[in-house]
Amino acid sequence: MDIIAELESMAVNVAAEEDIPDVDVERWQTLFGFTFSEAFAALEAYRNDFTRARISDELWETVKAEKLAEGYDREAFEYYLARPQTRDVCRQYDDDKGSYIVQLAGPLHTPETLQEAASLNKIPALVSGVGESGQAQFCEIDGAAKTRLLSWAAKHHCGGFKPTIVRLSKAKKELCRNTQAPMLGNEPTLPQNRPDDAAFKPTPLPGQYPVWYFFYGTLAEPAVLSQHLGLQDTPTYIPARVSGGRVRTWAGRYKALVDAPGEIVSGSAFLVQSRPEEDALRFYETDKYEVVRCKITTQSEVLDGLTFRFDGTERDLD
Repeated sequence: MDIIAELESMAVNVAAEEDIPDVDVERWQTLFGFTFSEAFAALEAYRNDFTRARISDELWETVKAEKLAEGYDREAFEYYLARPQTRDVCRQYDDDKGSYIVQLAGPLHTPETLQEAASLNKIPALVSGVGESGQAQFCEIDGAAKTRLLSWAAKHHCGGFKPTIVRLSKAKKELCRNTQAPMLGNEPTLPQNRPDDAAFKPTPLPGQYPVWYFFYGTLAEPAVLSQHLGLQDTPTYIPARVSGGRVRTWAGRYKALVDAPGEIVSGSAFLVQSRPEEDALRFYETDKYEVVRCKITTQSEVLDGLTFRFDGTERDLD
């Protein structure tokens, strides 16, 4: 960063200095596990550090919807990135399973250069963000690619360039195009569960919209769903049930749908209209869940649909 940019950043930080509202203190308590006094002290120290780094407008606009859903505002997210990282006991992530976005900048200025640096099999798709300083571009990679990219950066740009990488906490969706896998309460790849017809096409298809979803937790609450999908009207649910699952909990309060052949879970069916709507739901559920196929039974019919299954281990469950 040059001296002018550094001074501008300090000026922004000084301008942001003000009394600390209780709502900010409570946010930091929730996000970082502080007591009230610890959160107040951390906020005070952070705001008094006029040299603290600020993320770009482009990066914030790209991750804003997800981070707001997780309870962050921009300041809390910047603090999260700057503080020494400790593992959250409620969310013990496996980096190799995670998804990340990388800002295209410096030697990583195109998807092709990122592909080469991270040893990707194909050119990653672009995601654009717009901020006060203009347009910025990002690419999404997985955890294994992130590890390779950091190794590349350390080897070729030691002490200099450092890629901007932010984790995306998003439910995995990897629907097979040849079998019904992954399927709630069923392993479609086993010989006895494989389709006999060579022309069989699984449903729903990976990119099929609109698509029915089965909700069994907070997404079955109209206020929650409306908030995260930006709906103007009250969402329309259909009472429904799925077989092959059981609802448990993790971290003492979050509902977790797990495989349980022969068992039934009651909830609601909702028709998701588009990929942006689905992405909003996947960000809400986080990467502690995965999207799987299921048979949704309503009062009048059986629907081929999707639901969010817990993607942790037995040890994670209560």
